[in-house]
Amino acid sequence: MQPTIGRILQAINECKFPIKNTETRDKRDAILTEIGETLFTTPREVVEGYPRNDDEASALHWFYTRFVGNKVKNKGSKRMG
Repeated sequence: MQPTIGRILQAINECKFPIKNTETRDKRDAILTEIGETLFTTPREVVEGYPRNDDEASALHWFYTRFVGNKVKNKGSKRMG
């Protein structure tokens, strides 16, 4: 799991100003989406259990919420219509 966490943090750190740099943001999001798809069965506590400092903890929490947690919640929901 540690190499995956390293890839997540590296992708986040390479895009310092995502609002101003859309090309870098899109690249970062593609990488994080790919990683997030492999972590659907991994609990949040496992992913967020590896930070070495508060910045990493915040980054991993943001990653899990955006690229794993929200997708897991929405995956099974279907509208009746």
